Amino acid sequence: MKQYFSFQWHITDECDQRCRHCYIFSGDACKKLDSMSWAQMEDTFYNCLDFCEVYGRLPYFYLTGGDPILHPDFWRLLALFKERGVPFTIMGNPFHFY
Repeated sequence: MKQYFSFQWHITDECDQRCRHCYIFSGDACKKLDSMSWAQMEDTFYNCLDFCEVYGRLPYFYLTGGDPILHPDFWRLLALFKERGVPFTIMGNPFHFY
């Protein structure tokens, strides 16, 4: 059986919590927040799948950010994971799941 290769994938800096321990705001509380475009996300996703194919591994993604749920293409990305049968974990603030 193939082993997993894990990717920790930071898709956005967006977050509405401003936790004191967060590295995103630790240096500059006024920094411009970055997010990946859908084209960048698709490209990254397929590059990771290609990497795993070459090295005989199964992909596993840990989605991070700020709060990855706030990315405008978050649900679209999850649909891509489901379509390709790729497992993932959402890391970050579960505030918006309540």
